[in-house]
Amino acid sequence: MDNRRKSLPPLDTLVFFETALRAGSFSAAASELYVSQAAVSKRVKQLETWLGTELFERGARSLTPTQAGAQLADPVAMALDYLQTALNQVQSPASPPIRIAANSAVSVFWLFKRLKSFALSPASFSIETVIKDDPRDLLSGTNDLAIIYAHEVPEGWSGRLLMEEELAPVSSPEGVQRFADDTCSMPLLDYRRHAPDWINWKVWHQQHPNSLLHGQTQLMCQSYSHSIGQALEGAGIALASCSLLEDELATGQLEILAEGRVKTGKCYFLVWQHMNKFRAQIDDLKTHLTNS
Repeated sequence: MDNRRKSLPPLDTLVFFETALRAGSFSAAASELYVSQAAVSKRVKQLETWLGTELFERGARSLTPTQAGAQLADPVAMALDYLQTALNQVQSPASPPIRIAANSAVSVFWLFKRLKSFALSPASFSIETVIKDDPRDLLSGTNDLAIIYAHEVPEGWSGRLLMEEELAPVSSPEGVQRFADDTCSMPLLDYRRHAPDWINWKVWHQQHPNSLLHGQTQLMCQSYSHSIGQALEGAGIALASCSLLEDELATGQLEILAEGRVKTGKCYFLVWQHMNKFRAQIDDLKTHLTNS
């Protein structure tokens, strides 16, 4: 019977010996192996005891191998390299992360907090988020899931309705009161659109010709998120997607002006490709996002 357990020293002693010799010192080896210097010294001493001979000259300023250490150096290094190569060939590859894409507004105000709760759940797995404001980028074939703003699920994808879009002019409680006191005191917060079908203040005015917001000055912001940030500060009135800002509205950080909520006829859909080898994982994430 070939009993290598008794005829070979512990494998980790060989790893510590090879690392110390290659690194040039016990302290450098300790840093590479994420252990203490004493741990390296202990493992090397354990190998020396097993062999019955010293492998390093302890009195030298630098780590100098003895004749036995030099004789053992190349065979140990080659054996460890060979073993690592063999293990790499049979090791199962790590599952790639599931990619989910959404625009910046959906990501900041809706998606990220739900991904956090999913990450803390037993169903958790690696997820890669893709943030793109151009709708064409969301439906890339490299994305496993996407949250899109549309009338319907696009051809070639499956999907579930997440929420209907409702828009409303909002500001902080202080901003709403300031507007009530002087309707000319609050600018309309706007930003550059990345898609022609997004409703902006111009479209809002066309659909609400009797709105008190007609004639207000406009203040351009860097993004939708920036406009909401300015509204939270009471610096103006933002045109908000109520479904994305349910927490801010529920807690009273934002209030809706007199015009109220208006449905646009468009929706947010969670969509995915028909064929995907990681279907079970995607199903778990779909369930979490649609039920939360």
